[in-house]
Amino acid sequence: MDPFYREFELTKPVSNYFINQGYKVIKEIRIGYCRADLVAFNEDRVIAIEIKLSDRKKAIIQAKNYQLGADYVYLVFPLMKSYSLLRKSEYTLQKEGIGLLIVNEITCKVSKIIDAKPSKRKFASITLKEIRRSRENIANKFKFY
Repeated sequence: MDPFYREFELTKPVSNYFINQGYKVIKEIRIGYCRADLVAFNEDRVIAIEIKLSDRKKAIIQAKNYQLGADYVYLVFPLMKSYSLLRKSEYTLQKEGIGLLIVNEITCKVSKIIDAKPSKRKFASITLKEIRRSRENIANKFKFY
């Protein structure tokens, strides 16, 4: 069994998981004071995804932050790290409405362990249109003539 060494290695299987469900996935979107590793959009849902190899406490803090702008929030951990996370934080995840996805180290298959609940903290929405406009503004600032 080969472990994952970087969070980046989990990005592709998780992106494909949401793309196969009809979502548009964008990397590194700022939500509050943090950057979600992935954000999945469809017509009526915004899902923020935080990928971690360890540090469950930091992951939960970030996930709570993402609930301010996303409809649903998921944490992603490798399968072998998820046992410890579940043992120590399953109650907290369920209480806070944070979902959990795991990625198998051998097959790279993504599985949903805990369903995310609709965010009760949400006070603003992230839209695909706003993200595109923001990226265009940044690109225009750095245009050289």
